[in-house]
Amino acid sequence: MKSMADSSGKKKSGRMITFNTGDIDCGLTMICQIVGTMVGVIGAMQGVLTGPWKHEASAEDLAAMNKLAQDVVFKHVVAGMSVTMIFGTCYYTWMGYRMCKKEDRRDVCCLPYGVNTPAAFAFVFQVVGKAATRAYKNGMPYETGIWYAWRAGCVANLVAGLIGAVAGFFGPMMVRIAPKTALLIALAGIGFTWLGISQLVDCFATGYAGLAPLAASLVLFFSKVQVKGVPSAIVIAGFGALIGWLSMQGWADGKGGTGEALKMASNQFGLYLPRFLDGESFKAIPSVIGENISVILPVALTGAVNTLLSTYAAHDAGDKYDIKETMVVDGLTTVVAGLFGSPLGTCVYIGHAQFKDKGGGFYYGFINMFLFVFLAASGLFAMVSALIPPYAIAAIILFVGLAINEDAFSMTPRQQLPAAVLGLIPPVADWVVTKWPHGGKPPPAGLEALAHGALLTGVLWTSIAVLAIQMHYRQAAVWSAISAVLASFGLIHQHQVDVTFKTFTGEKGSFATSACSYTIGYVLVTLFFGMLAVMQKMKCSCMPAEADMDEDKQATEELAMDMSHVRSLNHQPALSHHADEDERDLFSSDESTTAEDA
Repeated sequence: MKSMADSSGKKKSGRMITFNTGDIDCGLTMICQIVGTMVGVIGAMQGVLTGPWKHEASAEDLAAMNKLAQDVVFKHVVAGMSVTMIFGTCYYTWMGYRMCKKEDRRDVCCLPYGVNTPAAFAFVFQVVGKAATRAYKNGMPYETGIWYAWRAGCVANLVAGLIGAVAGFFGPMMVRIAPKTALLIALAGIGFTWLGISQLVDCFATGYAGLAPLAASLVLFFSKVQVKGVPSAIVIAGFGALIGWLSMQGWADGKGGTGEALKMASNQFGLYLPRFLDGESFKAIPSVIGENISVILPVALTGAVNTLLSTYAAHDAGDKYDIKETMVVDGLTTVVAGLFGSPLGTCVYIGHAQFKDKGGGFYYGFINMFLFVFLAASGLFAMVSALIPPYAIAAIILFVGLAINEDAFSMTPRQQLPAAVLGLIPPVADWVVTKWPHGGKPPPAGLEALAHGALLTGVLWTSIAVLAIQMHYRQAAVWSAISAVLASFGLIHQHQVDVTFKTFTGEKGSFATSACSYTIGYVLVTLFFGMLAVMQKMKCSCMPAEADMDEDKQATEELAMDMSHVRSLNHQPALSHHADEDERDLFSSDESTTAEDA
């Protein structure tokens, strides 16, 4: 009989890759979440692409406009996602296989991978939507403006992916680029406004049918109640659809809820193959970067940090994937999405431990991938939009927004909460300005200035506020100086970037909100904190010493591991549970929690 041990005495593991029944469960859970995200994104994308021209379009033009938006979404945005889903799934499966072979074990679970939900909505509303509004204000007809807005989203996604890939080379150091609270609050503003307020508006726009899915979302996502074997998002979508269809009123946007709408949606059924980005898009790269870098940069860096935390969560479950490789590949998958016409980024999800507990291994990612590609290539996502009402989708998206904010505030030390709230205000101003009636009286100058570069402004002022509260005045002065440099180029508080300084002092009569004005303001803030830092160093009696910050006491990897234990921005609703504080740490290695227990 042949020995079952090799020369080193290690037991042979036999067949490396095995199919588990848990792969089916995990694959279906993944596709359910991604379908929920895609349906929401598709509806939002069609809305922002046509929104600026809708109020003055004739019925004939409105029909043609909707048809063009659908073609852009299904033939380019959705179809383009198929390429990156295949690339990412195959690569992360290969990473898992390499680990399985190297460590001679069969219990490896591949990293879960899919659409980056917060980043997707951030780019839809902050890049594509604003580009469409800009096109309208510049006098473009909808036939040109819709394509212009789509190209802006694709280029922004391409650039964000490149930034994410470069950030990957810095690995765990990414958690040190700003105070922890500032990193966590970066996308919370999007969650509070576009994924929060806007979705509540959609629910309350149809009072007789929109409130029940909202209540169901709160119960299923934020309590222990679960429908066994069915993802919460599917239950809410089905509940909302039942109410909507029984009302016999159809959807307010006319895209579903009736037999005629279903018939129109079925016309979308066909074969949609991915298409490479056109030459006009590459020509637009400089202008898109100039107009959107204040959105691209924080979204890209936050996404890189989220991937870092997701990989550390996998380490907790025993699968120690290479940090840098995962982060670089994560950025490249987003680049691929942009190259094939999609403004939607992708990322590694943090639910690895839960998928592993459910028996997920190598094949659940392929199940998710094949189902996604089928839906994308066939155009069946359109049928989903016709079957499920917007208020049911809004209730699901609202959960994402609330979860982002819950994550951010649960990791924010109590004394830094004012800084976190301050970081939310610029995105709120941006939301208000974006919703400001077209053609009416312009918004107040200060509100508009606060809205421009809102995400970046939120990160900057959260960082300044955290450091001021903790009496780290020297560092606060550094962040204020960085803000001054960014303000001088128009990256924050201005309509567009100006590296030539031709508009530095603003138009006549508008110096108060010019780039020069804000540069002077931030320089004064820098000098103020510098003075406090000198007084602190001289140990003046009126100046306390720097307060300790927990993150300063932690090693970089320890801080990243600590942050990874927070419920992810992309966690699985069907796998989560909420109870008291002791039960909330889903990613701790001290105690295994299965999806069934949850």
